[in-house]
Amino acid sequence: MKKLVSLILALAMLVLTLPALAAGTTLTWARGYESTSLDPAESADDESNNIVSYLTEGLVRILEGTLVPGIAESWEISDAGDVCTFHLRQSTWSDGTPLNAQDFVYSFMRLIDPEAGHSQAATGFCVLNAEAYNQGQAAPEDVGYRAVDDYTLEVTFVSSGLENLYLLADNAFRPVKKELAESLGETYGSDADKLLGNGPMKMESWLHESQMVLVKNENYWNRDAIQMEKLVGMCNVSGDTAVEMMMTDMIDLASFSDPTYYTQLQDLGFDEMTYTNTDQFIHINQNGRNEETGRFLSNVNFRRALSLAIDRTAMVNTVMQGQTPANRVIDPDAAGLEGRFVDEYPVENTINVTAEPEKAREYLALALEELGATEDQIPEFSMLCYDTQGNLTKLQAVQDMLLTVLGIRCAIDPQPIQQMIAKVYSSDFDFWTGGMAIGTVDAASPDGVFANWDVNDPDALFGYGNAEYAALLDTAQQASDLKTRLDAVAAMEKIFIDEVPTLLLTWQTQHVMVRPGYVITSVDASFGADLAFVQVQP
Repeated sequence: MKKLVSLILALAMLVLTLPALAAGTTLTWARGYESTSLDPAESADDESNNIVSYLTEGLVRILEGTLVPGIAESWEISDAGDVCTFHLRQSTWSDGTPLNAQDFVYSFMRLIDPEAGHSQAATGFCVLNAEAYNQGQAAPEDVGYRAVDDYTLEVTFVSSGLENLYLLADNAFRPVKKELAESLGETYGSDADKLLGNGPMKMESWLHESQMVLVKNENYWNRDAIQMEKLVGMCNVSGDTAVEMMMTDMIDLASFSDPTYYTQLQDLGFDEMTYTNTDQFIHINQNGRNEETGRFLSNVNFRRALSLAIDRTAMVNTVMQGQTPANRVIDPDAAGLEGRFVDEYPVENTINVTAEPEKAREYLALALEELGATEDQIPEFSMLCYDTQGNLTKLQAVQDMLLTVLGIRCAIDPQPIQQMIAKVYSSDFDFWTGGMAIGTVDAASPDGVFANWDVNDPDALFGYGNAEYAALLDTAQQASDLKTRLDAVAAMEKIFIDEVPTLLLTWQTQHVMVRPGYVITSVDASFGADLAFVQVQP
């Protein structure tokens, strides 16, 4: 199944420069909610993926948007671009035992094991015959992931493309130790004593729903670069609680998108860095939570009516302050061939940033005519969300707009994070509020916005089908040159805007706040172990 890392607001990892502090510094940061699993094959939410990034290391890492060596110290790519040979450095697990290429092969085959049913198995389908093996249609030896010797690993991809190497930075490709994983079974990654990593940090303690303590891994191959002796993640800390803890020196770092919170810290002189990190949506389940709601949500004119009824500017001015109304999918900061993508690929018909009630009602009338239905036959829809005040106020605003403009009724369904995830994966929702990461390379990346509407993916969450869109996504992901890729991305964006597979609301700006004296030198929306490598000034 697709990672919710791409579906829920991503928490940035940071590279920091600290003031003159002694070695052995402890950094405490705010975590929004409890991790669901620290098993790389099951890690399905941001707060899990963040921690997995500290505890493990794959073949490569993405640091500040750049691909850097991890356990693989070098690699070669075949002329055809579909085979990559990795040369692994000599390294160990955090318990000091050797790590080799066979460990990576075991971990990958475990990820795609058809009997295990791991939630992140589809992430591995970029490897040749991995999907066929997962579906029982190929033998293990047919899978393009093999150890040539103890320190040489060969990976054959389904196709060539610009981002094959970037895909291997995903947490799903992180190694797990065979003996421990097999002894623990489904409980692997559920507690501090039920996991073992090879990354810059290791787990010292995990008090569920409260605090997680990570300490420096002295057996990490690059241990001299680790400046943090201890990282303390405080769970369920956000909003007013995070502000208060920052002000009382209980935490050092927190991330906010709501100016209600970050402006208080700005006024007090806390340092910050901002970046655009996600697109914010109210997702549409076009299959519906039942046949009745799916009948309407699968109609393109009905979806167009929904979008036109929403006043995105009013929402930014009230319940989504600090964000920017989105008039297209690709954000203004996205790179094109030489300059900005939005300048190089303009679009005529953009997403409405203010409501257009008359036009919305026209599209609703067209939809009802196509469906052979009347307004009183439109069912009540369910709006699923993670149970926070911010999500509730956002959905209440949209709920009111749909009722006022179109007479459409919706009931809000707030849930704890685990129950929300379960409902999403079982399609027990009509609308669901959440963010999507912009993508490792761009919106066409497997973790990007467009890939979540991949009609060829059996685990696609939203029920959208368009053959032209699917072909363009394939073209983008398999392109070996940037222009071909971006041309396809631009064409996909136009389809996305026209057919409204989901309700895009805003581009979200994240404000990373850190206590005075700390200097943030860079920020990266991708997952990485940057906090472990905080540099201490001499």
